[in-house]
Amino acid sequence: MKELGIFLKWDSILFYRNRLFHIAVIIAVMYTGIFFLLKPLGNLTYMLIVLIFNDPVVTGYIFGGVIWLFDKNQNTLQAVSILPVNRYDYLLSKILILSLLSVMVSLVMALAIRGLDFNWIHLIFSVFLASFMFSATGFTVAALSRNFNEFLFYSIPVFIFSAVPLLYLFGIGKILYIVILPTTGCVEILRASFMAMNSWYLVVMYSLLIFWTVISWHIVVKITQNRKI
Repeated sequence: MKELGIFLKWDSILFYRNRLFHIAVIIAVMYTGIFFLLKPLGNLTYMLIVLIFNDPVVTGYIFGGVIWLFDKNQNTLQAVSILPVNRYDYLLSKILILSLLSVMVSLVMALAIRGLDFNWIHLIFSVFLASFMFSATGFTVAALSRNFNEFLFYSIPVFIFSAVPLLYLFGIGKILYIVILPTTGCVEILRASFMAMNSWYLVVMYSLLIFWTVISWHIVVKITQNRKI
């Protein structure tokens, strides 16, 4: 636990110096601006869900992949592998910071667009777990990639697959067909942040999201075991 605290401290400093926090704020402002431009079209609750859902992808997945590739090129992974520290703290620290950053950005967007008219608990948990899952996936894909171009190439099917549950928001397909997908729980809990939903249905969605978040952690740990970390 002490080692994780040290990693969290230094990763926060590095993220700040590398302007990742600044980029996240800029992304939030851009998304909020896009929403206000589209606001005259009417009820855009589903559009807001899409924009908030997209934040874990940017903050979690892309940042996670870039951080891994950067550390790989700077030989940081080799250095971490020979230090007397728990190698998983390296991953967990960065994933936690990215997840918390994504939550903060999402809250800023929700407050700017909806005021206090949303469910804080559903929003925070859905975004945190989704960002954790996407961050772990970003590290996994980056660990399997030799360079950034390869990372982007492998990311295409990840993005397409992850976006499938969004189709249900706009009346395409049935929830039964996509319920098992990793991002379905996130999208549905986000939807519950802005509208009432059945409690038992939410229990199922939370269970699915937690399940896939745990799976994503085990996968990134397994994949990186044989990588230089």
